[in-house]
Amino acid sequence: MMLFLASFLALFFEILVIRYLSTEIRAFAYLKNLPLIASFLGLGLGMILGRVPKGLKRAFPIFAAELFVLIAYANQLGLTHMPFPSGGYQTWGSYANLGPPVWQLARFLCAAFAVLALVVIFFVVVGGLVGEQLALQPPLRGYGINLAGSLTGIAAFTLLSSLSLPPLAWILAGLLAMIPFFIRDRLALGVFAGIVCVSALPHPDTHWSPYYRIDLAEAPRPSDWSHPAGYFLSVNHDYHQKPVDLSPAFVARYPLFEPNHSAFAQYELPYLLVRNPGVVLIVGAGTGNDVASALRHGATHVDAVEIDPMIIRLGRQYHPERPYDSPRVTVYVDDARAFFKKARKQYDLIVFGYLDSHTMLTSFSSVRLDNYVYTLESFRGAKRLLRPGGSVVIAFGAPADWVRQRLFATLSRAFDIPPRAYFSSYDGAGVVVVEGGARDAQLPASFAGDFPDITRQLESGSQTATLTTDRWPFMLLVGRKIPQSIVWVFPLFLGGSVLLLQRTNLGSRESLHLFFLGAGFLLLETKAVTELALLFGSTWVVNSVVIGAFLTMALLANAFIMWRPVSQRRAYIGLFVFLAVSALFPYATLDALPTPAKVAAAGIIAALPVFFSGLVFSRSFRDVSKPAPALGVNLLGAVIGGALENTVMVAGTPILGVLAIVFYSLSA
Repeated sequence: MMLFLASFLALFFEILVIRYLSTEIRAFAYLKNLPLIASFLGLGLGMILGRVPKGLKRAFPIFAAELFVLIAYANQLGLTHMPFPSGGYQTWGSYANLGPPVWQLARFLCAAFAVLALVVIFFVVVGGLVGEQLALQPPLRGYGINLAGSLTGIAAFTLLSSLSLPPLAWILAGLLAMIPFFIRDRLALGVFAGIVCVSALPHPDTHWSPYYRIDLAEAPRPSDWSHPAGYFLSVNHDYHQKPVDLSPAFVARYPLFEPNHSAFAQYELPYLLVRNPGVVLIVGAGTGNDVASALRHGATHVDAVEIDPMIIRLGRQYHPERPYDSPRVTVYVDDARAFFKKARKQYDLIVFGYLDSHTMLTSFSSVRLDNYVYTLESFRGAKRLLRPGGSVVIAFGAPADWVRQRLFATLSRAFDIPPRAYFSSYDGAGVVVVEGGARDAQLPASFAGDFPDITRQLESGSQTATLTTDRWPFMLLVGRKIPQSIVWVFPLFLGGSVLLLQRTNLGSRESLHLFFLGAGFLLLETKAVTELALLFGSTWVVNSVVIGAFLTMALLANAFIMWRPVSQRRAYIGLFVFLAVSALFPYATLDALPTPAKVAAAGIIAALPVFFSGLVFSRSFRDVSKPAPALGVNLLGAVIGGALENTVMVAGTPILGVLAIVFYSLSA
């Protein structure tokens, strides 16, 4: 039971810390696998030690308090928007480019090291708790309990997130599960209670979705207007959108009132180009501004797609025009790319709202939540849904010229004709691009000044632009390069992993074997999340199911070895066969299948390499003399796998399958 509980804590707190850190300290939203790797490093070290040193266990409550108080008060401590050397990654907010480069880098490295050091220390203790309990069990039985506890930890955190519960609920659940290990330590119990109290401080205008922390504040209203005129909505401490009243009654009475006035032209634009919108699809519908505009201009029906259920809920409750209450609107809580594949109807107009995401697809991956919406294949999917003469209008926040040029070039390839492009100053700097029937429409003179035509400028600069594709979906990465911040920080983790590997008491051959298996497994897991997100959508449900399915397959493989041990040679043959199938198989061909068949086929192709990988690992783990250090070494290998995942920014997502094969070959 205690091993199950310790394993539960390891995965539960791993997901909790990654989610909480990336929310409250924005640099980690773009470098999300840094906390993941710090967690693996701490867990690996704790398991290699095989126990929790007495001094560290006594000090653990203080370290835990420092970590969670630091995260909870990151904004007050100046860490939320700490200088972040993006190094080629386009980010929003002035904190991305503060001060001279050397000073900026030094500040970032010091702050990141301090935060991540606390993460490592926290997980050294958790890993030590797992190690102590694992040593009391036969290797395979202990590993099976470890997997079951880990799977339960993922399920528990997923449940709390799905209920839109705040960090107080996460931390309370985790610390309650921690109590049996500190039941006789009154100081620890008191500190845990203090952490819960600090986390319980009220935030009345804060909401939590499966993706974001969402803060909502009412915008100024005219003194003689009795209803809210709009709201400001931020996600993870960054401005995201503002639902505003653009109804004819409000605009006629207060034509120059801000922020409504600046929003008016932006949301009118699609319907100045498409006079009779008919049936409209809006992806990235948000709180409802685009939907309200479509309704005002006579759309016969609007399908509104938004990935975040909490943003839809807030739109229903707070948008001044109540667009989601209209019988002409159907709401789909889904990923835009997945909806393009599922949709069977056609549209007169497709509007891409401001889809800019503020988080990554998953903690394992460098791919952003919205990356696959802006690829060549995605735009072709949208084109397929257009009626003859239909139009696509895309609004995109793009402060840099090269981002606009990349978007322009990708659309040109998708539609086989360059789009019309307009500069937009709404909410900073961006671009509105138009394809289909409306690309030749003329803006009224009264709006032309708000949206200068920049088609020729982008066309001349787009000739050398790197297109975004499903293989390289990084719209906001200046080129095929790894950002500086990652290049500077990862050597610390890699060096630590190598030093720890050298200090293990396992045989060198056995250590390297388990180490390489860990690296290969994490790369295989990341590849599966990426591939299946393309098939079924980049939603939290898909990510949770895939990660849970991986642990389930490992659990089944472990049970199979306990029941009927297979030779290592046969397990490796099956592994390499299915690794090759998974690497070469064109997953996109499954889109033509009915959903049940697609789920079954994709699941089998993704799951079989994991199952055979589990057979290889469990067959090796059965014979180890020290289970805890062996599992710790395996986690250190995952540190290397997590670091090498960043190579997708250079070589594209197919490199994940190649690297997985390389590491499994090294393990053989």
